[in-house]
Amino acid sequence: MLAVRDITEDTIRDAFRVCSHSRLDDPLQKEGMRLKAEWLHDMLVNHGPCTKIAYVEGRPVAQILYLPEEAVPFIPQPRERVILLNCVYNPFEEFKRKGVATALMESFIDECRMGLPILEEQACSFIVAKPFEAGEGLNMADFYRRFGFREGSFEMYLEINGTYESREQGRYMPIMEDKGKAVVFFDVMCEWGFSHATRVEQVIHEVDPEVEVELINPWERPEEYLKRGNHWLVVNAKPIKSYVTQGKRFRDEVAEALKG
Repeated sequence: MLAVRDITEDTIRDAFRVCSHSRLDDPLQKEGMRLKAEWLHDMLVNHGPCTKIAYVEGRPVAQILYLPEEAVPFIPQPRERVILLNCVYNPFEEFKRKGVATALMESFIDECRMGLPILEEQACSFIVAKPFEAGEGLNMADFYRRFGFREGSFEMYLEINGTYESREQGRYMPIMEDKGKAVVFFDVMCEWGFSHATRVEQVIHEVDPEVEVELINPWERPEEYLKRGNHWLVVNAKPIKSYVTQGKRFRDEVAEALKG
């Protein structure tokens, strides 16, 4: 039996049993889970439930995470009643192609039309998403298209009770304090964010063991993220466009930035 339920204080751990099921005892992942648990608690208290969990026979097997743009302190000029769909995650092979992720999306979209608790029961104007690939077989952009999402400006969108309005990407203007160092931003919305940032720090030190690396949580220091144009990594006053998962390409870009 499949059931979709909003997250509560008592079921925060269930979200981790989905996304971190294979690394629940890993020290780095535990720190990421601790940070996200604090964030989820704050969201529940100040805004409402921002996650739905799918249960099969009482077991948490998938989740969807979303929140109002207006709740994000490091988004400049957030759009009113716009919901940011952060991720849909269904990691277990035995529950794939069984309608689990579809049930999550349908429940989420229905509430967006009728009124979301996290929007004080108001209907949302439109949903935006930046699909990313977890390398587990499901193309998220194609998945979103099945529900009517279209291509917008550096994001996908689904109009609900309003018309899509694009938002400009941030621009990085070099600042002196970034010279000779690396600044890495990690988002506590994802419990993998901290371990990912730690991996980035490790790779940067493999390129140059002497460079200073600063890890910043933008939910705690949004002004730092905003003044860097919302770029997740800046090395020697240059924004890095590749990702650590791209291996040599990422190392080469970091090395080139450090030369400058």
